[in-house]
Amino acid sequence: MLDFASSIWDKLQGPYGFSDRIPALIQHIQHDYFSEEKEELYWELLYHQNTIYPCTYAAVPYLVEIALKTESPDILLDIFITCGIFEASSENATQMDVPSEFLRDQTPLLDQETIREIYREYRRAILSLTEQTESILHLARMGEHDADKRYILAADAALRGDKDVANMLLTFSAGDEYVTVCPTCDQSIYLWPDEEEEILFAYEDDPVSHGTTERFLIISKRPDMTNDSGLQGLYQRALVIEDKTLLAHLPYLAGELNCCSCDTPIQVWKGLFP
Repeated sequence: MLDFASSIWDKLQGPYGFSDRIPALIQHIQHDYFSEEKEELYWELLYHQNTIYPCTYAAVPYLVEIALKTESPDILLDIFITCGIFEASSENATQMDVPSEFLRDQTPLLDQETIREIYREYRRAILSLTEQTESILHLARMGEHDADKRYILAADAALRGDKDVANMLLTFSAGDEYVTVCPTCDQSIYLWPDEEEEILFAYEDDPVSHGTTERFLIISKRPDMTNDSGLQGLYQRALVIEDKTLLAHLPYLAGELNCCSCDTPIQVWKGLFP
């Protein structure tokens, strides 16, 4: 890992310039994890406006080290989710040895081998965290709050390399609305659950903002019977952690309907990834 005293931190790009403050913040959360410093580190310096930066790659190995050493399930889950969000936002293809964020942001102050080594350390850390997935899923199953389960599933998908599924879950994190797009007429179709049951119906307009009352039927399908590996994987993970809301929604997300605008038969799942 990049030594805290290394001058490279002063050359790593972040959202506000270089990243000389990051080592001190990491050292702080090593001793006092749930603090204001953690919020500043994660959501101001490492992940800002849905974007990660070169400094994020250098910081993640330290976060994973905290996760692997902690005896606190809350800290382990928090870091798992956080690193999953970072990975879901990464623009980098796994076969590239230089992350695209360095190409996008980094000034020519670092040599290519230094950048490659930072990325190698990041990938090793992500692999180590991914090896904890079964323990994470067990903790999630035993957890009291269903809201966290969707973020855990998103992180799991991202760390397994299925970033499309991860970002879909993060986009629709509340589970009270989904938006699919018709491939024929390119119109958005809004999916909302029934107020009393977890049945999803389709609407031509957002029923909350437009007061729409007409709803269209979605023909549900078994997620485990589809030929989409991402959908199957998500369904299996949702079963493991007993995410009841998502399990109720997935047959409709795997289902079919006629477009509210052009009446073309469409598959809901494919339209969730425009």
